[in-house]
Amino acid sequence: MTTRESTRSTDEGPLPERAFYGLADHPNHGIFSSILKRKRKFAMTDEAKKMCQQVEAYKSCADRLHLSLMFMLVENPVTSKQLHERVAIDLSCSTAGSYLRFYEAINRKGRKLGTKSNSKEIESVEPAAKTLLAMNVEQEKRCRKQLENLKALSKFIGEDYWEYARLRKVYWEAMEQYDEAVTNQNKERSEQAEQATASAQTKRNDCRMKMMDFIVKSINDQRGKHAEAVLKFRDEAILYHKAMSDLIPDLKVEADAKPESKSSIKPPK
Repeated sequence: MTTRESTRSTDEGPLPERAFYGLADHPNHGIFSSILKRKRKFAMTDEAKKMCQQVEAYKSCADRLHLSLMFMLVENPVTSKQLHERVAIDLSCSTAGSYLRFYEAINRKGRKLGTKSNSKEIESVEPAAKTLLAMNVEQEKRCRKQLENLKALSKFIGEDYWEYARLRKVYWEAMEQYDEAVTNQNKERSEQAEQATASAQTKRNDCRMKMMDFIVKSINDQRGKHAEAVLKFRDEAILYHKAMSDLIPDLKVEADAKPESKSSIKPPK
């Protein structure tokens, strides 16, 4: 009689643990082809096996696409992998803007105390500080909006795929139970063993249908929404770059304006 331990492959790599990016971000990607890579003397039906292979391939592509979009959003390899948990943006603009405001306050105060120069002559850095802080606000706002735009794709990666994996595991365990029931029936040849085999067969078929129905309704039928989410992300990215450029003041320099020369050397006449 086969058991779960005796039929487990001993030369296969570790199975992926549940995480947001289950396959693309796993260190042993390529060693295994699915969340339940085991060697058995029995196998899924051809239709179920084909559907599972398609889901695994789709999940792997979705992981890589989502990772790329998150990196494009924040341009940071560390925080990009944390965006499915919390909003994390680059704080360079916020830090620079706060520093400039602090610098201006200290600079003006120091000039008033140390000299008699007119503080109005000091060139203000407030416009630059205001622009940087506004850019930081825009970054956070757009980041939240982009995460909302990708909600459908994120749901597949973080929830739907792992529900499929759970149903697949249940189906595989049902196949194991049916295999064990058949083995017992061949040994005992009793009415009770036949009933146990019939019950295990019904359970196996039900588990297979539940898994396949879930794949069709919750994954395959939702691919259009996943694609639409990516297109929304693209459109919003274009608007984001335009909004950021609009925040930067337009410094126009007149064509006839010439920079003042502070050099004491005069050109020859």
